[in-house]
Amino acid sequence: MKLSLSRFRWPLVACLSSAFLLGCAGSQVAKEATPETTKDRGVVVVSVTHDAETGRRARALFTLDRQAKQFDTRLLRSVEEVMGIPKGSDFDDERGRVYVLDVEPGVHSVDSWQSAGDTVRIVPRSAPPPLRFEVKAGEVIYIGNLNLNHTTGRNVFGLSVIAGALPEVRDRRDLDLAIAERKVPAIKGRVQVKLLPLGPWSDGAVERRIESVPPALMVSPVKP
Repeated sequence: MKLSLSRFRWPLVACLSSAFLLGCAGSQVAKEATPETTKDRGVVVVSVTHDAETGRRARALFTLDRQAKQFDTRLLRSVEEVMGIPKGSDFDDERGRVYVLDVEPGVHSVDSWQSAGDTVRIVPRSAPPPLRFEVKAGEVIYIGNLNLNHTTGRNVFGLSVIAGALPEVRDRRDLDLAIAERKVPAIKGRVQVKLLPLGPWSDGAVERRIESVPPALMVSPVKP
């Protein structure tokens, strides 16, 4: 695995990163929704997680429809925040959230990811191929779990820091759907499983770029 540390062209990148990070998951289905109120919409169940060992040192972020012009871009996070305060996890074994999204019917895609920490941000070196899925009006579909596995390294001070991240798609329907049905009872018994391709998110995610967030910390990967 090739890892490199690049310095930000800070003013420009800070603006772009801030705009990206301030995005949100968009409209989610209300707890009191009924099949009638969602008959003209699509409902997508998806979870976003990162490994428990990483804790709060980094967050997994995945974007939905970033490249699509006809849909709003949505940012899905493993850790949601309210006024800068992290919310609790939906899971015991990992940090993550289950989303029940209200979307326009049509073909959508998961098309970007990053690991966001206080001192290091990890992004793909090149854009990975989008993970596309289709949802029709009145449908409720489960597309899987978007997970980010982190590896650690040491900075110049010998402190443990995040040194790498690899996204993957998993099938965690037993856990995810139970949580989703508690959040929106009306979807119970209506969910169709239409998984994204399982496993690591293609070769496009193998080489990653590490960007330092000031103050810059030099990172070297831990040898296996």
